[in-house]
Amino acid sequence: MTTSNLATNPRLVKEVQLALQFQYGVTIMMFKLHNWSDAKSIQLKDQLLKINNNDKSYLNIVEIEAIPSNKLKWIFLGVTEKLAKKASGFLPKYLKLNALANNRRSLQLYHLSQKIKDQPDLICAHNMGALYPAHELSALWNVPFVFDVEDYHPGEIVSTDSDVAKKRTEFLMKSLLPGAKSITFASPLIAQYTLDLIKGHASHAVVLNGFNAHEFSLVSDSEHDLNQKETALKLVWFSQKISFGRGLEELFNALDIISESHPNIKISLTLIGELDSNFDTIEISKIRKKLENTNLSLIIKGPLGQKELHATLSQFDIGLALEFNSRDLNRQICLTNKIITYAQAGLYILATNTKAQEQFITDYPELGILSAQSEVEISETLLQLYKEKDDISANKALRFQKGKHLSWDSEQIKIQELWSQIL
Repeated sequence: MTTSNLATNPRLVKEVQLALQFQYGVTIMMFKLHNWSDAKSIQLKDQLLKINNNDKSYLNIVEIEAIPSNKLKWIFLGVTEKLAKKASGFLPKYLKLNALANNRRSLQLYHLSQKIKDQPDLICAHNMGALYPAHELSALWNVPFVFDVEDYHPGEIVSTDSDVAKKRTEFLMKSLLPGAKSITFASPLIAQYTLDLIKGHASHAVVLNGFNAHEFSLVSDSEHDLNQKETALKLVWFSQKISFGRGLEELFNALDIISESHPNIKISLTLIGELDSNFDTIEISKIRKKLENTNLSLIIKGPLGQKELHATLSQFDIGLALEFNSRDLNRQICLTNKIITYAQAGLYILATNTKAQEQFITDYPELGILSAQSEVEISETLLQLYKEKDDISANKALRFQKGKHLSWDSEQIKIQELWSQIL
């Protein structure tokens, strides 16, 4: 169950893949969002069907319209959600009201799920909007439910009514999560914060956002142009969007500092993702001008599919995980796909010292280095890595083997064990 869809809920997709591999029958309750993600969701659905040779008896997908064709219904849902948000401030302990105020799709999901012909043996809920319907359906059908905490939801709330919204989310989690048969978390600190909030839970596991190990490979010296193995330190950063507020502005300033203070050092930076046109005009053009006639270069590549991206990363030396402390606590305690991906590719990681990334590098010191979050400190860390680039290159195979322990092949075993205890 999710209040999003396949394209925007990758952990759900991984879980469904696992269930289908065990030949469990799976019904997915999700939403049609009427945006870019719908086409991607169709592709993912086709991939899921292939797991059981297109035998549709294993997989049933129920799509709920996020924007109902019935305009009166849509208006009614919008109005009731807004009223619920206002009323929940006065009735902070009314469960259904708070669920509606949190997400109107919660009640849509609950009511439409009741129409499923075959009651499930287990309900797997993803994201906050799915928590209330999972809890209520669990009681209605007398079947267990599990919940995946991919993000620490109270820490995500930075809106103008953040205090009320934060308290609402905390209330829902404290009221409903203890009823889950088991809980999974996407990072150790998300687990810590959630378990502290709900006063612990008997069955839980941290399941990192790894990928299948076979998607990654090492590129040996014979597989690429040896002339490219000069003295340049090759940096890479990727995201869906190359845009503002993702640490790139600070990185560009750090490179500018290096170009002024150490003009003989050679560094290449590759950015992978969809380039925001405004960011291109304002920031990219500015850094390109500054780096003209220097030994520092900037390369931009368009978005790559998951497998192509994973196959490409091995050609680089350093993976950049640039996260910054902000009002959004969740960003400080989550582990992004990016940092796990770099580890699986065997790259040496330069990670800024958010709480989660600091814990990760402390746990796996051979995989990377921490930097404080200012442009000066990032530049100093890059200079240190440049001096150590030969050792970094020599140890890539060791890091690659270590990264295999973080793969989805390893992490999915934790889910299998939880399911075996329940079913």
